[in-house]
Formats: sequence, structure tokens, C-alpha cells
Amino acid sequence: MTVSSDKDRVSLKRRNILYFSSFGHLRWGGQKSLFYLATRLDGTRYRPVVVVPTDEELAAELRKRDIEVVVFPLPPLLGGSPLPALKTIRRLTRLIEEKQISLLHTDGPRNTLYAALAARARSLPLVWHIRSSDKDKFDNLLIPLCDRVILVAEALRNRFSPRCWEKKFVTIHNGIDLAEFDHTPSASLCQHYGISPETIIIGSFARIEAMKGQLTLIEACDALKDLFAFKLVLFGEIHDADYYRTCRETVERLNLQEHVIFGGHREDAAPYIKGVDIVVLNSPFAEAFPRVIIEAMAAAKPVIATDVGGCREAVEDGVTGFIIPPGNRMALRDRIQKLALDPSLRNRFGRKGRQRAERLFSLEINIRKTVEVYEGLI
Repeated sequence: MTVSSDKDRVSLKRRNILYFSSFGHLRWGGQKSLFYLATRLDGTRYRPVVVVPTDEELAAELRKRDIEVVVFPLPPLLGGSPLPALKTIRRLTRLIEEKQISLLHTDGPRNTLYAALAARARSLPLVWHIRSSDKDKFDNLLIPLCDRVILVAEALRNRFSPRCWEKKFVTIHNGIDLAEFDHTPSASLCQHYGISPETIIIGSFARIEAMKGQLTLIEACDALKDLFAFKLVLFGEIHDADYYRTCRETVERLNLQEHVIFGGHREDAAPYIKGVDIVVLNSPFAEAFPRVIIEAMAAAKPVIATDVGGCREAVEDGVTGFIIPPGNRMALRDRIQKLALDPSLRNRFGRKGRQRAERLFSLEINIRKTVEVYEGLI
């Protein structure tokens, strides 16, 4: 008969993790990553509790999977009376006690500052998960308050200075559910949009805004319309109405109405990614580690992405897709043309991309590495 020691019993105790989401919806990559993490943790070892600012899709989907959700809007950090902030910290401290929290895991500057102050009051570890390449004015204040900082790409280290905090950083690339792409049927875009089977379908999956570069993509396609049959389908919610209007006007000015489709936001992108021939992410300025790239690789689709943020860490240039200079319309046009006219190259890139996703970017790898961070702190 084996007798468990007190140390063994403590190590087997289920830990409660308090997660914070900066947004209540489930449309963007960061919230999807949080959703997968919270719902796929080993329930015998961890119990997630998720704080959201608004009661939207993220909360609804978490509740469907029996994950506890707390709707808790956090007041702005600057301006006005400090009283709301003090009340918020006290309320968070009570929440930590009530839920017997062992560790806090945040995803944005605002919730990180509030969580840090509450965690310090209870001597608990704090993990800040950074999913954006954009610098924030609170960055150098927040890093000392965190025990670990998870970066979704090595490239995000450039966001911080000085480098004296390097020992707190750990890079964990986003993970995807590969089985979801195996079991999800491909959307029949040819049937849906009346596209002939020999037409090359180029897919863009990003919010319609200048930061995603759809306008340059449209302009690059102008030189292709006489070379081969194609449809450019721009999936994504309209985040900037003026930019969307400029894109539509450009389509009309270039007489591309027969070639460009605005596909709108798709709650479940997997079938549509599987339904295109080429996936393009043409962000001109910045990215962190875009989920759409590794989702395309999971669907065995070739990728063209700009050399910003962690895109180069995802796409192996010339092996699983192409990395191009941001804003380079000619390079974008040439890479699209090369893939469109060479089906064997598309297939090879897609196959290699799937293998790379299996090796590096599975959800299981992502969760295992995240749990290793937890275990090192608790």
C-alpha cells in the first residue's frame, strides 16, 4: 500500500487560475487563444475563472463549457477621481479570496495593472500574456509587477526597453486545434459565389482597416486580371468605414468588380480558409503572431505574409509560403502570380505548412508550455 505524503497531496491540488480578457467578444485572435486555453486545460489540475469586461460571445461560449465567468468592467487608468480604481482593486482582492485563486493571467495593460495590485496584496504570482506588438505607455511600469511575461512571438521582445527584464520573458507561439481543420468540411466558395472551378481563389482574413493592408492587395491584383482567372475574397468585419469605402472605390476605379468580393465577417473561419487556394496577410506595419497564418497552415494552404512581427516565425519563406517586404505591391503581385500558376507549388507549400503546424503550433504544445510557466510559479 502506498501512502501519499503531504507534499504529494499539495502537488495534486487543483489550482484556480483567474484569467482576464480585454474584450468580451470572440472575433479576434487574442480572445480565441484565451478561449482555447481556458477550455482545454486539464480540469483535474486547474480550474479557470475568466474576467470579461462585457457579457458577449466569449462569456456565452465559456459558460457552455462550464467555465465560470465574471463580468467585471475595469475603469480607465488615467483621468478623473482615483476612487473607482481603488474600489476596483478592493473588489478584485475579494474575488481572489472568494475563488481561492492561485495565479492571475492577464492580456492587456489595463487589466494587468489592476491584477498586479490585487495580486501583490495577496502575494500571488501574475502572468502577463502579450499578444500585441504595439508599445503601451505603461509597459515599463508593468513589467516589474509581473512574475512572467508570455510573448506570442520572439519579435515582441523589441517592444520593450531596457532589456533588463529579459529573464521574465518566455515565448509561447499561439496554438491551434488541428483536429478542427481535419473535421471541418471546406466551404464551397465556387458554388456560393458562382465561381468556376478553374478560378484561383485568394483569401484575406482580417479586419477591414489600414493596419491589414487590403487596399494594397487590391491594387496588386489589378496587374493580374489579364493573366489568369481569380477571385480575391476579403473576409473580415468592417473596422474602419472610411477605409472600407476607399477599398470599394478602388475596386471600381480599377474595374475589378468581377474579381473582388467583400465576404464579411465569418464567425467560423476554418471552412472558408479550407475553401481558398492562397491565403494572404498583407499587414503593412505590425503584427504579433497572427492566428490566420497558422490556421492556413493547418488547412494545408500556402501563405503570403508581410515581414512584420512574428510572421517570419510562422511562415518558412520558400518552404511553406512567401514572406514579402511590407508595402511592396510588386513583390505581392509576383508571389500571388507564382502560386496561382503553379498548382504543384501550392500543394507542396500546403503540405509542408501542415507539417510545420503539427510540429510547432498545435494547441497541445501551446497549453503544455503555458502550464510549465504556471508550475514554475505556483
